[in-house]
Amino acid sequence: MNIKEWIATDLSEVGALLAQVSEDQCEALCEQIIAATRVFVAGQGRSGWIMRMAAVRLMQVGLTAHVVGDATTPPIRSGDLLLIASGSGETSAPVSYARRAVSQGARVASITSQPASTIASLSDTVVFIPGGSTRENFGGTSKLPLAAALEQATLIVLDAVVARIAERTGQTQSSMMARHANLE
Repeated sequence: MNIKEWIATDLSEVGALLAQVSEDQCEALCEQIIAATRVFVAGQGRSGWIMRMAAVRLMQVGLTAHVVGDATTPPIRSGDLLLIASGSGETSAPVSYARRAVSQGARVASITSQPASTIASLSDTVVFIPGGSTRENFGGTSKLPLAAALEQATLIVLDAVVARIAERTGQTQSSMMARHANLE
């Protein structure tokens, strides 16, 4: 395929996944995020980079957001939310983070392709995206590398959730821009 055909394939596959995402699950995630004192985000590999991007947007809508593992990340406590992206829902570090968050009285939300996974079972809120994770996708139907469609769908869901939070909390482009980094 040429690049234009790959782009069309990518958009088609990601669009098909997004069409199956539950509005109710996404609204529940919005509620969890808005209700949290602070939001901690976690993920491994490409999911981790997506969660870093989500943390930036959460901060820009006026919420306190931290990336698990950063040197300046404080301890999680009751009233906080741990938001995890994990395609398999079984990646060892995020499973450990979820268990620790629960033990500290924090809430857990997850985005995963495996609703019966360990991370999902530890979560108060789960957004299910029915794409194969890297661990399950080797024989899958996706033409894209590994779990690319799932990862891209996760990013789009998170962008939409943040946009919905901005709308619900009265944030504007101007108010968000006031929180944009200026040491660039």
